[in-house]
Amino acid sequence: MTQWYYEYLDQIANLEFKKKPTQQGGTRLRYQAARQAHGDAPLCGQIAQALEQAISRPDSTVVLVTGTGNPVWLPKGETDGPPGVALLCRVFGALGVRSCVLTEAPFEDGVRRSVEAAGSPVLEPGAWQQRSNAAKVLAYPTGAEAGQRFVDAFLGQHTNIAAVFFIEKPGPNAHGIFHNSTGKPKAPDWVAHAHQLADAARARGILTVAVGDGGNEIGFGRLRSFLEATHPYGRDCGCPCKGGILNATDVDYMLPASVSNWGAYAIAAALCIALRRLDLMPEWDAAEAAIHGALAGGAFDGYTGLAVPSVDDVSLDGNHAIFTLVREVLQMARLTA
Repeated sequence: MTQWYYEYLDQIANLEFKKKPTQQGGTRLRYQAARQAHGDAPLCGQIAQALEQAISRPDSTVVLVTGTGNPVWLPKGETDGPPGVALLCRVFGALGVRSCVLTEAPFEDGVRRSVEAAGSPVLEPGAWQQRSNAAKVLAYPTGAEAGQRFVDAFLGQHTNIAAVFFIEKPGPNAHGIFHNSTGKPKAPDWVAHAHQLADAARARGILTVAVGDGGNEIGFGRLRSFLEATHPYGRDCGCPCKGGILNATDVDYMLPASVSNWGAYAIAAALCIALRRLDLMPEWDAAEAAIHGALAGGAFDGYTGLAVPSVDDVSLDGNHAIFTLVREVLQMARLTA
């Protein structure tokens, strides 16, 4: 019976719901590729079961990396990513697991406000270390060289990392070029090279989980061979690199979603089911507050570039409907427990 609930969560997170004609149908293709790459079992369930084991170690920390934008349209980030991270922080905190959130400095205020708005206390490192239910937000430096130094120092200082998440976090293609979802290249010195953290975490045996909705995000390397022929920018991004937008970074689990926040909501709910802690999923008011928190920190809607409470041009009501369906799955699980 539990497998059906995970299946429902996968389907809710991947509800085909895109306004841009060039992206319509893409959600289904990305999810089909993910099912092939992960043995054709519900992805939320696989991730939740892996997390259940990973966070069982005492004094665990979960690292969550998010934040995307560009200097003109999204100078302080977007509303997709931080609110999903905020909900995961809230659930991990309720389980007694610390959260460390990493993002570039321009996005830091929006991420911090989003995490706080969802209910997690965001503390300075000294106080954070003394709490088992807190979050801290650190700036991830931009550029490859600074990024590698940061990764080495960070993993040396944090020795109890149970898992590393990448939620709506761009990564480079096979040629090392970063793109947005429509094929435009990103300046390499303006973005965090967080794929270096993914590679280093995997080398140390740390669980890596990614959520993305376009193909350019970290984790799509796991699905790249399945998507190159079907993704509209899979083989040719249209920029001079001619390498497509598909990220080349491998992770343990990659959950595509129609909107990345929705994938994070689904994983949070799946973890509650796996642990039989159905009461831990926050209400919609926390998710809504997280979206407004990102806006208060300067984030915009990633599709329209407007400072309005929508996500990828899906209205607040639309996001509420998805969140309600996620919580409905938990209610079903509660009634059959």
